[in-house]
This record gives sequence, structure tokens and C-alpha cells, in this order.
Amino acid sequence: MATATHPKTGLAYDIEGTGTPVVLLYGMTFDRRTWRPVVDELDGAVTSIAVDLPGHGGSSAGPTRLDDVAEAIHRLLESLGVERPVVVGHSMAAAVAGLYASAHPARGILLVDQATEVLPFARMLHRIAPMLHGPAFHQVWPNIEKSLGLDRIPDPTRALVLGTHRVERDVVLGYWDQILTTDPADLQAWIDAKAARIQVPCLAVFGRPATEGERERFDDLPDVRLEEWPGCGHFVHLVHPRRFAARLRTFVDYCDSDTMATRQAS
Repeated sequence: MATATHPKTGLAYDIEGTGTPVVLLYGMTFDRRTWRPVVDELDGAVTSIAVDLPGHGGSSAGPTRLDDVAEAIHRLLESLGVERPVVVGHSMAAAVAGLYASAHPARGILLVDQATEVLPFARMLHRIAPMLHGPAFHQVWPNIEKSLGLDRIPDPTRALVLGTHRVERDVVLGYWDQILTTDPADLQAWIDAKAARIQVPCLAVFGRPATEGERERFDDLPDVRLEEWPGCGHFVHLVHPRRFAARLRTFVDYCDSDTMATRQAS
């Protein structure tokens, strides 16, 4: 495994394995070490690139808009000579994966327990915005965190994940700034416009039943597979890292065949 920090973007990353490049992005308030159980199960079958988001782990840059994060990741991958990756995003980082594929060449995207529908979440954040910006933040946050299902992750993986967990209000509010300063309907329209540009295969893995709104927006994508692993919760990929890694490898193979077919057709 090679570990480095990109000098221009300030993004810290681990890279290992050979074959198809797979970028691994985690949810806010954690760091790239959370992907270790999945990377171990991949056993070098792909070139895994686990990246720390700005404001997290070893990355030096502060929080920023998610489309800017996608651009920074693209610059990092360019410096590594990586073209057309499969981008895997968990939670908030699923949006980064989608934004990446909407703007740059990619083989496919894998969204972990997150869809392109954000309207209900945005409305909820707008309702509690005064508390988030005030001294009540640390009273509100545990209720948000409780819904994540961290207790469903088996040890020793749970201990690893909790060891990466760091909640800083400025970082959280920095990433949520676009949500909190944009009308929820306008934000959803912006995301829908970005999603309309995604033309690569998409796999979505949920640790719960998807909502009707989520299903409807997935129907707008040209090549999508939706899987529900009930009872696994928000960290579905860490509740069953072996199963997730196997599914990821199958999806990578599918994306590779799709990419080859597209190139032959052109």
C-alpha cells in the first residue's frame, strides 16, 4: 500500500492493488481508514484509491462544496494517471460520486445507502437550522448520528470506524452550507440536472428499503441496479464487507465490459 498527500489539492490517499481503478469515498465525520475491511476483502483485485475528504483525516483542505470536492478528486486522479474510474461513495460522498460521473469520464458509480433524492433531508435540516448554528448543535447531533446504525457494525470493524470518527461543527456546517442556504426544491432541481448527465452504470446498495421518491429518481438513470440489504443500516458496506467487496468486484467487471463495448461501438 502506498500512502501520500497530493500537493496541489491537499487530499491524502491510500492506493493499492492492480487492475481497474476504484475510488473509495466515505461519509462525513469519518476518514479513509473505514474502507480498510472492504479493501482487505478486495485483496488487490482492483486498484483501490481511498481518499480523505477535505477537512477529514490527513487532508489539509477545509470543507467545501461537493462539486468542488469532485473536481479536486479529478485533479488527484489525473496526477496519478487514472482514467475512467469506478467511483464508490458512501452517504454524503455518494453525491460526490454522482457529481464526478456527471462531469468527468468514469466507468460507473456505486452509491452506498444514498440516492439522488435529497428533498426530505434538506427540509429536515432547514427546520433545525437554528439549533445547528447555535449552542444546541451537540444536543441535536446525537439524534442524527443515532439513525446511522453504527451499533450494527460488528467488532472489530466497529472499533476501527469509531476510531476514525471526529465531529467538528465547522466541518459539518461547511459541508451542509449549500443545503442550508439553498431552497430545498431548488437544491433538488440542481441535483436532478446534474444526475441527468450521468450516462454510466450505477449500482445502489441500501441497508434499508428505498423510499418511493428514491426509486423514482433512480428510474431516470439509464443503467441502474438497486439492491436492498434489510437490517444492515447506513453502514451496510461495513456490516457485510465480504459480501460488499464481492458485489463491488462483480459491478467492476460489468463496468469494464460496458466500457469495452462503448469503445468498440465508437
